Amino acid sequence: MADNDNQNQNQIDQYQLVNCIATGGISQIWEVKHIANQQQFAMKLLLPEHIKDSHKKSELKSEATIARQLEHPSIIKVVDISIGRDNSYFIMEHFRGNNMKNAIRFDHSTVQGRSKKIMELLAQAFAFIHDKGWVHKDIKPDNVLVNKAGDVRVIDFSLASKPTGFISSMLTRKSSVVIQGTRTYLAPELIQRQPLTFSADIYSLGILFYEMLTGRPPFIMSNPNDLLMAHVREKAERPSGYNPNLSPELDQFIFKMIAKKPSERFGSMHEVYSAVRTLRAFVEDPETFLRNKASKDEADYQDSVASTLDSRADATRTPEEREKARIEAQKTKDALYGKRKKALEKEAAKAPPAKTAPTQPAPMPMQPQMMQPMMPQMPFPGQMGMPMGFPGPGGFPGMPGMPFPGQMPGMMPGMMPGQAPMPGMYPGQPMPGMPMPGMPMHGMPGGMPGVPQPMGAPQPLRPAAPAPISGPATQAPGQAPPAPKPATPKPTEDLPLMDMGDLDIT
Repeated sequence: MADNDNQNQNQIDQYQLVNCIATGGISQIWEVKHIANQQQFAMKLLLPEHIKDSHKKSELKSEATIARQLEHPSIIKVVDISIGRDNSYFIMEHFRGNNMKNAIRFDHSTVQGRSKKIMELLAQAFAFIHDKGWVHKDIKPDNVLVNKAGDVRVIDFSLASKPTGFISSMLTRKSSVVIQGTRTYLAPELIQRQPLTFSADIYSLGILFYEMLTGRPPFIMSNPNDLLMAHVREKAERPSGYNPNLSPELDQFIFKMIAKKPSERFGSMHEVYSAVRTLRAFVEDPETFLRNKASKDEADYQDSVASTLDSRADATRTPEEREKARIEAQKTKDALYGKRKKALEKEAAKAPPAKTAPTQPAPMPMQPQMMQPMMPQMPFPGQMGMPMGFPGPGGFPGMPGMPFPGQMPGMMPGMMPGQAPMPGMYPGQPMPGMPMPGMPMHGMPGGMPGVPQPMGAPQPLRPAAPAPISGPATQAPGQAPPAPKPATPKPTEDLPLMDMGDLDIT
């Protein structure tokens, strides 16, 4: 009973499941064998979780129907279709070959050696598809099977559709057009939701040729949207920039296939095929080029220091060969050390000398004999343009009632500009230790005229009032301008508070 269950699980209708080749999003590819005649085929089977999805079953049937109409040696052949309640599948020929994506990744030298034949066969196959009125829309290495001999099969017609007509393109809004295809190979006009034409397949095939010949696609981006924009805006690097054996004629051929505007590409796949037949793709035969490159790489390795110092090779040498290898290695080390030493000395010679700060002369001390006494009725130094000293309270001799230089209205004698009065003092009151107004100063005749203040009558204490703000003081003829009052920073407490209505909250 168990053997019958296992047999039923490994059998679908008259086909026996042998090996699962690949698994996709909605289907699997199986290698199967016909039970009656033991002939091998490939089966594309809808996954069990989608078996009740009528839309997926309709897509599978449409793909098989389109492929069945395209009988060409380079297109996969469909031999049977079955859409049922329990299983939905179609049967294809079993082509023994790998998809081109894996072939480029793991056997790129063989693909390059057969690239001229592969390009001709693919151009013929897609020209036949276009002649039948279909656009493949998903040309990429994953949908091309290739074998060691260079034979190919085009597969996967799930996105194939007819070109967009002029009338239907006028009646269809761009926003409703769905972009279908693979981003790495998608034509710019499809990204911009323009009408579908056969030229879109020419662009995608050009990207496939580029990857087949260089080992990589022209645009590689980590962001999917940046990749789409690269197809629309950026220019690809020359294929010969990645593979020096490619000819300039091939660069021009590829650039014409992947031109941004459809009008600048080949007019049809038949023109592509004609250009490939007369194209000189390589500077040197690919197999000869790869063989010479491998020989050169091996020779470079043998001549390298790593090969000379290889312990496994050293074990097979004679004592004389080991000594010779040691001497050669020391010569190499000395040469490298000498080059580095010369480079360091050269850099040190080019470096500018360090700049030393100039020494400032020491200030000369003021000698007592240099100071001259001031004569009575002699103008003060500021009237002669000389530096001003600090006079005593009461002004200068000969000019009664005149404030000393730098004294502002409301300032007390003996105060410096910007100095606040001491607590309990009022404007006009002298600083502690200074004589009262009207009293004679020691060593100077006369005094400062003013209201005499009796010594026995103490003045009542009152809080200091802020000095009134006045305009610029008038300057006497010949008098030096007063020193500007330094700006004091505004206290933080005086800054206005931010109103919550000033914040833009969204």
